Amino acid sequence: MRSPLLPALALAVAASIFAPAPASAQGWRDFRVARQAGDIESLDVELLYGAGRLSVEPSGAPFLYDARVRYDTERFQPVRAWEVDGGHGRFRLALTSVDDETSSATVRLEDWDVDFDLEDLRDSGNELGELEFELHPRIPTRLRLGIGAARSRLELGGLSLSSLEILTGASETDLAFSEPNRVSMSELVLKAGAADFEAEGLGNARFERLEFKGAIGDVSLDFSGEWTRDATANITMGVGELAIRIPEEIAVRIVRSSLLIKLDAPGFERVDRSYVTPNWDTAEIHLEIELEAAFGTVEVERF
Repeated sequence: MRSPLLPALALAVAASIFAPAPASAQGWRDFRVARQAGDIESLDVELLYGAGRLSVEPSGAPFLYDARVRYDTERFQPVRAWEVDGGHGRFRLALTSVDDETSSATVRLEDWDVDFDLEDLRDSGNELGELEFELHPRIPTRLRLGIGAARSRLELGGLSLSSLEILTGASETDLAFSEPNRVSMSELVLKAGAADFEAEGLGNARFERLEFKGAIGDVSLDFSGEWTRDATANITMGVGELAIRIPEEIAVRIVRSSLLIKLDAPGFERVDRSYVTPNWDTAEIHLEIELEAAFGTVEVERF
Protein backbone atom coordinates (compact mmCIF):
# COMPACT_ATOMS: atom_id res chain seq x y z
CA MET A 1 0.00 0.00 0.00
CA ARG A 2 1.39 3.43 -0.89
CA SER A 3 0.45 6.55 1.02
CA PRO A 4 0.24 10.03 -0.57
CA LEU A 5 3.42 12.08 -0.51
CA LEU A 6 3.54 13.66 2.93
CA PRO A 7 -0.23 14.16 3.34
CA ALA A 8 -1.05 17.28 5.26
CA LEU A 9 -1.32 16.50 8.96
CA ALA A 10 -1.53 12.76 8.33
CA LEU A 11 0.40 12.45 11.55
CA ALA A 12 0.57 15.01 14.30
CA VAL A 13 3.90 16.44 13.21
CA ALA A 14 4.13 15.44 9.55
CA ALA A 15 4.68 18.90 8.13
CA SER A 16 6.28 20.93 5.38
CA ILE A 17 7.16 24.50 6.28
CA PHE A 18 8.25 27.09 3.77
CA ALA A 19 9.36 30.47 5.05
CA PRO A 20 10.22 33.42 2.79
CA ALA A 21 13.86 34.40 2.91
CA PRO A 22 14.72 37.89 4.21
CA ALA A 23 15.28 40.63 1.69
CA SER A 24 19.06 40.49 2.32
CA ALA A 25 19.09 36.86 1.12
CA GLN A 26 16.56 37.04 -1.67
CA GLY A 27 15.97 33.62 -3.25
CA TRP A 28 16.78 31.60 -0.13
CA ARG A 29 14.12 29.62 1.68
CA ASP A 30 13.78 27.28 4.62
CA PHE A 31 11.99 23.96 4.45
CA ARG A 32 11.25 21.47 7.22
CA VAL A 33 9.58 18.08 7.28
CA ALA A 34 9.22 15.78 10.29
CA ARG A 35 7.16 12.72 11.15
CA GLN A 36 6.33 10.85 14.33
CA ALA A 37 7.38 7.21 14.56
CA GLY A 38 3.83 5.91 15.08
CA ASP A 39 3.69 2.17 14.39
CA ILE A 40 6.68 2.11 12.00
CA GLU A 41 8.91 -0.88 12.79
CA SER A 42 11.60 -0.47 10.12
CA LEU A 43 12.68 2.28 7.74
CA ASP A 44 14.48 2.98 4.46
CA VAL A 45 15.91 6.48 4.04
CA GLU A 46 17.44 8.00 0.89
CA LEU A 47 18.98 11.47 1.08
CA LEU A 48 20.34 13.06 -2.08
CA TYR A 49 22.11 16.35 -1.56
CA GLY A 50 24.07 18.29 -4.15
CA ALA A 51 25.90 21.25 -2.69
CA GLY A 52 26.36 22.94 0.65
CA ARG A 53 26.58 21.60 4.18
CA LEU A 54 25.09 18.33 5.35
CA SER A 55 24.73 16.92 8.84
CA VAL A 56 23.13 13.65 9.92
CA GLU A 57 22.73 12.54 13.54
CA PRO A 58 20.38 10.73 15.93
CA SER A 59 17.19 12.51 16.88
CA GLY A 60 16.72 13.70 20.44
CA ALA A 61 12.98 14.05 19.91
CA PRO A 62 10.36 11.32 19.28
CA PHE A 63 10.56 11.79 15.52
CA LEU A 64 10.97 9.07 12.94
CA TYR A 65 12.91 11.67 10.96
CA ASP A 66 13.34 15.43 11.09
CA ALA A 67 14.79 17.33 8.11
CA ARG A 68 15.60 21.03 7.95
CA VAL A 69 16.76 22.47 4.64
CA ARG A 70 17.96 25.89 3.59
CA TYR A 71 18.24 26.22 -0.17
CA ASP A 72 18.64 28.65 -3.06
CA THR A 73 15.33 28.75 -4.94
CA GLU A 74 17.08 29.97 -8.10
CA ARG A 75 19.03 26.71 -8.35
CA PHE A 76 17.31 23.97 -6.36
CA GLN A 77 13.97 22.60 -5.30
CA PRO A 78 13.25 20.10 -2.51
CA VAL A 79 11.64 16.86 -3.59
CA ARG A 80 10.37 14.31 -1.07
CA ALA A 81 8.33 11.14 -0.91
CA TRP A 82 6.88 8.98 1.85
CA GLU A 83 5.69 5.41 1.37
CA VAL A 84 4.46 2.91 3.95
CA ASP A 85 3.72 -0.79 3.68
CA GLY A 86 2.56 -2.37 6.91
CA GLY A 87 5.13 -1.46 9.54
CA HIS A 88 7.82 -0.55 7.00
CA GLY A 89 8.32 3.06 5.89
CA ARG A 90 10.40 4.59 3.13
CA PHE A 91 11.41 8.24 3.00
CA ARG A 92 13.21 10.03 0.19
CA LEU A 93 14.47 13.60 0.22
CA ALA A 94 16.45 15.28 -2.55
CA LEU A 95 17.46 18.75 -3.61
CA THR A 96 17.19 18.68 -7.39
CA SER A 97 17.90 21.29 -10.02
CA VAL A 98 14.99 23.62 -10.75
CA ASP A 99 15.25 22.38 -14.35
CA ASP A 100 14.91 18.73 -13.29
CA GLU A 101 11.45 17.37 -14.11
CA THR A 102 12.06 14.06 -12.27
CA SER A 103 9.02 13.00 -10.26
CA SER A 104 9.45 12.76 -6.49
CA ALA A 105 8.01 9.25 -6.68
CA THR A 106 10.84 8.08 -8.95
CA VAL A 107 13.87 9.76 -7.37
CA ARG A 108 16.51 7.09 -6.75
CA LEU A 109 20.07 7.17 -5.55
CA GLU A 110 21.30 5.68 -8.84
CA ASP A 111 19.80 8.65 -10.71
CA TRP A 112 21.67 11.26 -8.72
CA ASP A 113 24.45 13.15 -10.48
CA VAL A 114 27.31 13.88 -8.07
CA ASP A 115 29.65 15.44 -10.61
CA PHE A 116 30.39 18.62 -8.66
CA ASP A 117 33.46 20.47 -7.45
CA LEU A 118 33.80 22.37 -4.18
CA GLU A 119 34.80 25.42 -6.21
CA ASP A 120 31.39 25.30 -7.91
CA LEU A 121 29.52 26.12 -4.71
CA ARG A 122 27.69 29.34 -5.26
CA ASP A 123 28.76 32.26 -3.08
CA SER A 124 25.56 34.11 -2.22
CA GLY A 125 26.41 36.53 0.55
CA ASN A 126 28.78 33.89 2.00
CA GLU A 127 25.78 31.58 2.40
CA LEU A 128 25.69 27.94 1.45
CA GLY A 129 22.74 25.65 1.33
CA GLU A 130 22.31 23.37 4.32
CA LEU A 131 20.55 20.13 5.20
CA GLU A 132 20.26 19.02 8.82
CA PHE A 133 18.79 15.55 9.19
CA GLU A 134 17.95 13.58 12.34
CA LEU A 135 16.92 9.93 12.60
CA HIS A 136 15.12 7.94 15.27
CA PRO A 137 17.86 6.03 17.13
CA ARG A 138 15.92 2.85 17.90
CA ILE A 139 14.14 1.97 14.65
CA PRO A 140 16.13 -0.34 12.32
CA THR A 141 17.04 1.72 9.27
CA ARG A 142 18.67 1.18 5.90
CA LEU A 143 20.32 4.52 5.11
CA ARG A 144 21.57 5.66 1.69
CA LEU A 145 23.26 9.02 1.13
CA GLY A 146 24.11 10.56 -2.23
CA ILE A 147 26.30 13.63 -1.67
CA GLY A 148 27.66 16.00 -4.30
CA ALA A 149 29.88 18.99 -3.54
CA ALA A 150 29.12 19.14 0.16
CA ARG A 151 30.89 19.42 3.46
CA SER A 152 29.37 16.60 5.45
CA ARG A 153 29.36 15.78 9.14
CA LEU A 154 27.79 12.39 9.70
CA GLU A 155 27.50 11.38 13.37
CA LEU A 156 25.83 7.99 13.15
CA GLY A 157 26.74 6.53 16.54
CA GLY A 158 23.79 5.28 18.57
CA LEU A 159 21.53 4.74 15.56
CA SER A 160 20.05 1.38 14.48
CA LEU A 161 21.52 1.02 11.00
CA SER A 162 21.05 -2.37 9.37
CA SER A 163 22.91 -1.16 6.27
CA LEU A 164 24.63 2.04 5.19
CA GLU A 165 25.66 3.34 1.76
CA ILE A 166 27.41 6.66 1.23
CA LEU A 167 28.22 7.95 -2.26
CA THR A 168 30.15 11.21 -2.44
CA GLY A 169 31.41 13.39 -5.28
CA ALA A 170 33.94 16.20 -4.81
CA SER A 171 33.33 16.55 -1.10
CA GLU A 172 34.74 16.75 2.39
CA THR A 173 33.22 14.05 4.58
CA ASP A 174 33.59 13.32 8.29
CA LEU A 175 31.88 10.07 9.27
CA ALA A 176 31.81 9.01 12.91
CA PHE A 177 30.37 6.24 15.02
CA SER A 178 31.07 7.67 18.46
CA GLU A 179 28.76 5.07 20.03
CA PRO A 180 27.99 1.47 19.02
CA ASN A 181 25.38 0.85 16.37
CA ARG A 182 22.31 -0.63 18.11
CA VAL A 183 21.89 -3.44 15.54
CA SER A 184 24.21 -5.53 13.40
CA MET A 185 25.01 -3.97 10.03
CA SER A 186 25.08 -6.38 7.11
CA GLU A 187 26.91 -4.05 4.72
CA LEU A 188 28.73 -0.74 4.91
CA VAL A 189 29.46 0.76 1.48
CA LEU A 190 31.52 3.94 1.09
CA LYS A 191 32.34 5.39 -2.35
CA ALA A 192 34.21 8.67 -2.75
CA GLY A 193 35.21 10.63 -5.83
CA ALA A 194 37.74 13.46 -5.68
CA ALA A 195 37.29 13.74 -1.96
CA ASP A 196 38.75 14.07 1.48
CA PHE A 197 37.15 11.31 3.51
CA GLU A 198 37.62 10.58 7.21
CA ALA A 199 35.83 7.83 9.12
CA GLU A 200 36.18 7.27 12.87
CA GLY A 201 34.91 4.51 15.14
CA LEU A 202 34.15 2.02 12.36
CA GLY A 203 34.36 -0.79 14.90
CA ASN A 204 31.22 0.65 16.47
CA ALA A 205 29.35 0.26 13.17
CA ARG A 206 29.12 -3.51 13.84
CA PHE A 207 29.41 -4.24 10.11
CA GLU A 208 29.80 -7.70 8.63
CA ARG A 209 31.23 -6.47 5.33
CA LEU A 210 32.76 -3.11 4.41
CA GLU A 211 33.42 -1.86 0.90
CA PHE A 212 35.37 1.32 0.32
CA LYS A 213 36.19 2.77 -3.11
CA GLY A 214 38.12 6.02 -3.39
CA ALA A 215 39.17 7.75 -6.61
CA ILE A 216 41.44 10.64 -5.66
CA GLY A 217 42.09 12.22 -2.28
CA ASP A 218 43.21 11.75 1.29
CA VAL A 219 41.38 9.00 3.15
CA SER A 220 41.49 7.98 6.80
CA LEU A 221 39.70 4.84 8.03
CA ASP A 222 39.74 4.38 11.80
CA PHE A 223 38.48 0.99 13.03
CA SER A 224 38.30 1.78 16.72
CA GLY A 225 35.21 0.86 18.71
CA GLU A 226 33.50 -2.02 20.45
CA TRP A 227 33.98 -5.01 18.15
CA THR A 228 31.52 -7.91 18.55
CA ARG A 229 32.12 -10.00 15.41
CA ASP A 230 34.57 -10.97 12.69
CA ALA A 231 34.39 -8.80 9.59
CA THR A 232 35.76 -8.35 6.09
CA ALA A 233 36.74 -5.19 4.23
CA ASN A 234 37.37 -4.61 0.54
CA ILE A 235 39.32 -1.37 0.11
CA THR A 236 40.10 0.09 -3.32
CA MET A 237 42.05 3.32 -3.73
CA GLY A 238 42.91 5.17 -6.92
CA VAL A 239 45.43 7.94 -6.37
CA GLY A 240 46.15 9.46 -2.97
CA GLU A 241 47.06 8.67 0.59
CA LEU A 242 45.23 6.11 2.69
CA ALA A 243 45.63 5.80 6.45
CA ILE A 244 44.16 2.77 8.26
CA ARG A 245 44.04 2.55 12.07
CA ILE A 246 43.13 -0.72 13.80
CA PRO A 247 43.14 -1.62 17.53
CA GLU A 248 45.88 -4.03 18.59
CA GLU A 249 43.43 -6.58 20.01
CA ILE A 250 41.89 -7.12 16.56
CA ALA A 251 43.66 -9.74 14.45
CA VAL A 252 44.22 -8.49 10.90
CA ARG A 253 45.10 -10.09 7.58
CA ILE A 254 45.76 -7.80 4.60
CA VAL A 255 45.81 -9.24 1.10
CA ARG A 256 47.56 -6.80 -1.19
CA SER A 257 46.42 -6.85 -4.83
CA SER A 258 48.68 -4.11 -6.18
CA LEU A 259 52.45 -3.89 -6.39
CA LEU A 260 52.53 -0.19 -7.30
CA ILE A 261 51.69 1.15 -3.88
CA LYS A 262 53.91 1.73 -0.89
CA LEU A 263 52.47 -0.24 2.04
CA ASP A 264 53.73 0.67 5.48
CA ALA A 265 52.43 -1.90 7.99
CA PRO A 266 54.77 -2.14 11.00
CA GLY A 267 54.23 -5.19 13.19
CA PHE A 268 52.72 -7.30 10.40
CA GLU A 269 54.30 -10.52 9.17
CA ARG A 270 54.65 -11.18 5.44
CA VAL A 271 53.03 -14.48 4.40
CA ASP A 272 53.02 -14.92 0.61
CA ARG A 273 50.83 -12.05 -0.69
CA SER A 274 49.38 -11.37 2.74
CA TYR A 275 50.38 -9.32 5.77
CA VAL A 276 49.21 -10.85 9.06
CA THR A 277 49.33 -9.69 12.66
CA PRO A 278 51.05 -12.03 15.16
CA ASN A 279 47.80 -12.57 17.10
CA TRP A 280 45.90 -14.07 14.15
CA ASP A 281 45.64 -17.52 15.76
CA THR A 282 44.82 -16.28 19.27
CA ALA A 283 42.56 -13.22 18.94
CA GLU A 284 38.79 -13.40 19.37
CA ILE A 285 37.99 -10.91 16.61
CA HIS A 286 39.40 -11.01 13.07
CA LEU A 287 39.37 -8.45 10.27
CA GLU A 288 40.32 -9.54 6.76
CA ILE A 289 41.17 -6.76 4.31
CA GLU A 290 41.43 -7.02 0.54
CA LEU A 291 43.52 -4.01 -0.48
CA GLU A 292 43.87 -2.71 -4.02
CA ALA A 293 45.40 0.63 -4.96
CA ALA A 294 46.60 2.12 -8.23
CA PHE A 295 49.18 4.59 -7.01
CA GLY A 296 49.96 6.18 -3.67
CA THR A 297 50.79 5.39 -0.08
CA VAL A 298 48.98 3.15 2.40
CA GLU A 299 49.87 3.37 6.09
CA VAL A 300 48.50 0.89 8.62
CA GLU A 301 48.74 1.82 12.28
CA ARG A 302 48.04 -0.40 15.28
CA PHE A 303 47.10 1.30 18.55
